[in-house]
Amino acid sequence: MEESSMAQASLICLLLSFSIIMLSNAADISIDCGSSSSHIDADNRTWVGDTDFVATGLTSKFVPFSKFPAELTTLRYFPTGETNCYTNIPVEKGGKVLVRTRFLYGDYDEESTYPTFDVVYDGKHRYSVVTTTFETVTESEAIFIPENGNISVCFFRTLSSKTPFVSTIEVRRLDDSMYTDLGPKEGFILQQRIAYGAQELVRFPYDPYDRIWMPASVFASHLTSSATSIDTTGADNRPPEIILRTSWSQKDMAFYDIKLPFSGVTFYIVIYFSEPLSLGSDQKRSFNVYYEDKQVGSDLIVPPFGAVTQASLRDVVKTELAYLTFEATPDSTLDPLINALELYVISNSGGSGNGTNSTSTSGGGSPSPGGGSGSPPSTGGGSGSPPSTGGGGGSPSKGGGGGKSGGSNNGDGGTNKASEDEKSAGISVLNIFFN
Repeated sequence: MEESSMAQASLICLLLSFSIIMLSNAADISIDCGSSSSHIDADNRTWVGDTDFVATGLTSKFVPFSKFPAELTTLRYFPTGETNCYTNIPVEKGGKVLVRTRFLYGDYDEESTYPTFDVVYDGKHRYSVVTTTFETVTESEAIFIPENGNISVCFFRTLSSKTPFVSTIEVRRLDDSMYTDLGPKEGFILQQRIAYGAQELVRFPYDPYDRIWMPASVFASHLTSSATSIDTTGADNRPPEIILRTSWSQKDMAFYDIKLPFSGVTFYIVIYFSEPLSLGSDQKRSFNVYYEDKQVGSDLIVPPFGAVTQASLRDVVKTELAYLTFEATPDSTLDPLINALELYVISNSGGSGNGTNSTSTSGGGSPSPGGGSGSPPSTGGGSGSPPSTGGGGGSPSKGGGGGKSGGSNNGDGGTNKASEDEKSAGISVLNIFFN
């Protein structure tokens, strides 16, 4: 009798655990646009056909010159209508989601034209898609809070001669404790997500939320963490441990020309820091980070060893010449560093434009108020070049020293991971150069 009760209890626990796992992944879906069948890719992601989500458009399949994942060789295009939508994509109402669309033109129509059009997420958050080559993947990504149990992704024709299309749509569930700077009606439209010192892009399974971190390999002081493990719970946004194992470091480090689509947009920037060295009693690394004259983060940055801190700034309006500077404190014996950075345009921002900042070292950052209403501006250009770094004539910040572009391979070998298909997919690598 006792053994039977224990067996029943074990079964209940197993079923409960399974239900929790299913619930936590309820919003994760990968749609292979233009396909009617399902498949599992090399990274164990399941792709489903798109016929349950869209009723318009035509499909095409092409054979690219380079090697691409199968889901990028099919697409759906929309030769008629000003607006065409995917609908009834299931999500968890009120939970944060990341939605990513990808576009590989491939000259599927044999017209040798490069389509330009807009994509709008859930009727609120707009991004301008610009394709520039046959075999380069263009990406768009938005983080927002769905108001209903399903979302839409719509494609708007902006020029009569250009036909909208889409290759894939991916939805990933984020923890509610992440991106606490996001207001309830706002969207974060990705412009850059960079892992400094990485040699390859990083995504799932190394990032459990399947964010894509682009590498930025440059001839600079490239540090590799000596920590046995790195606790990521100290940062609200849960950056993956793998991107915290490499960093850049330089005296008076400065990034110029932060790439945003145009002046006047309101943006959100968040930077991650982890100390790579076990410091001696006579060593100290402390610094401040500024976007122009506004501090990023509410506190002095002292990167923790074996842990991470994040500093953010939002509700700032981009000016013509944007610059980000890292200034060591007078008592610091070591140069500033940076592990990773995310940069977003804020859709439906309700901010003042004057800037609000926060620093997270043990979770629980304060959320910013939600944003207003009305039609969102188009925010394109997220896949363009990232900021320049170093010194420059007339810049209000100090120069960064005479480096040059190039790779650095003194990482730990296991830090930067991507499948062979991802590496050959023609995704633009975000390089940052020293002048």
